[in-house]
Amino acid sequence: MPRNAPHTVAGSLWSVSFERRLHAVRQLQTVGLTRLHWDVTDGVFAPEGGFGPAEALALAEATGTSAEAHLMVTDARATVDAWTELCDTVVVHAESNNWRAAVRRIESRGVVATVALSPGTPASVAGDLPVLCMSVKPGHGGSPFDHTALNKIAQLSESHPGRPVGVDGGVTRAIAREAFAAGATWVVVGTDLFGDGGAERWADGLSDGG
Repeated sequence: MPRNAPHTVAGSLWSVSFERRLHAVRQLQTVGLTRLHWDVTDGVFAPEGGFGPAEALALAEATGTSAEAHLMVTDARATVDAWTELCDTVVVHAESNNWRAAVRRIESRGVVATVALSPGTPASVAGDLPVLCMSVKPGHGGSPFDHTALNKIAQLSESHPGRPVGVDGGVTRAIAREAFAAGATWVVVGTDLFGDGGAERWADGLSDGG
């Protein structure tokens, strides 16, 4: 879970070209962005297009941002160690192999373990863990937001009050307000944040977390 929750915005660079990433982050830092969300894929569980820890570390050092990693991979347990060196939160999917072992490994390394639930995966699978609720199919950045995710967010927050609950996929400024109202403590935003006009749309939301 983001250490500065509730109401955190984490920026996903999934749809930002390599040469634009540093400039894009610095531009948004001027209006309050402090946290990045690193998507990691293996081309099997989710389409290729994610990031490696070396690039994430370089950008974190250049910008001073905090970070969380989102492992959209088939075997989460085999992937966590490098990311626990960089991030304060590591997210693994309940639909991946060995995800409970991955959670134990993350926790043993002093990092917050969070479980991601893809659309269609019941909220109950998460137990009492922090949750990242997916509102699109993993690895399909730019897809429209599935509004049924708001019901799952409410269910997750009500079942364990105080539990960190995030949402990822198709989030816009207006949807973020709905998600926070439903009980989300943080949102992951990519296209709407880093696309044209993103800094202007999110200026108040990044600076006050609301």
